[in-house]
Amino acid sequence: MTIKGILIAALLATVTGLSPGAFAAQPSGAPSARVDETSKPTDVTAQRRARRQPTRVRVYRTTPGPNSKRVCNAKYVQEYRPSGTVIVPVVNCYWSG
Repeated sequence: MTIKGILIAALLATVTGLSPGAFAAQPSGAPSARVDETSKPTDVTAQRRARRQPTRVRVYRTTPGPNSKRVCNAKYVQEYRPSGTVIVPVVNCYWSG
C-alpha cells in the first residue's frame, strides 16, 4: 500500500468507527486476526480501575499537661500463625492527667 492509501484507510476507519487493522493487507489464505470488538479484555492491566478518594485521617495535636503521666497496659495475646500458635506481648499506652 502506498502512503496515500494508508491515509485514506485511516480516514475511513475513523469516520466509520472501524479498527485500522480491518484494512490491513493479508494473504488470501490467512485467517483474519481481527478480534471481536464487543468482547471485554481479560487482561488485568487492560482493565480500568475505579479511583477512590484517599482516606482522610485527622490528627489532633495536644500536649499533655505538666502533671500528666503515661499509663501503659501490657498483656499477652495468642496469635495463630502457619508455624503454630505463638504468645506475643501487646502494649497499649496513653497519657492520663
